[in-house]
Amino acid sequence: MEPILLYGFPLGSSMGLVAAFERVGQPYRLCRVDMLTEMKNDAYASINGRQETPVLITDEGRVLTETMAIAAWLEARDTQRRISFEPRSPEADRMHQLMAFVNTGFTAAFTPLWAAYEMESAEPVLLATLRDFGRKVVTNRHDQLEAMILDTDFLVGGRLTLADTTLIGVARWAEFHQAVDGTAYP
Repeated sequence: MEPILLYGFPLGSSMGLVAAFERVGQPYRLCRVDMLTEMKNDAYASINGRQETPVLITDEGRVLTETMAIAAWLEARDTQRRISFEPRSPEADRMHQLMAFVNTGFTAAFTPLWAAYEMESAEPVLLATLRDFGRKVVTNRHDQLEAMILDTDFLVGGRLTLADTTLIGVARWAEFHQAVDGTAYP
């Protein structure tokens, strides 16, 4: 059996994992899950009780959730090091550091913006406050990430790695939420 990655639509951060799977070049399958209509039911809850994406059904039929866990699973199988580095190398450590930053503080910065987006009805003042605060936090995290990046086209070294694909999955939210000026963060 080929591994199956369940990824979220629209704008699921799991799209970064899709990019990673593509780069590794090993067989896998995709299953698109509409996060607004297909996740909040008992059938999906039987796969992931938290009713979130991503979910990986491994080639052995095991269910694995969470971006970082799936990225680690993929890294362990990246024998040609297309998206990773040799274990215990300084580059691998740096890649893990940047992945962790993106997966924690950078991703969390968007929480107020997603909360405002998902509110069906709320006071306009509350929505404006959430959006204003969210944009400030997202800008701050973008600035922090920029300060961590060396003068390269990629986050670690001269090629695409799991750090980049993790960022790809989340960074596109900035445009969707009109949170930052994208030209300020090439």
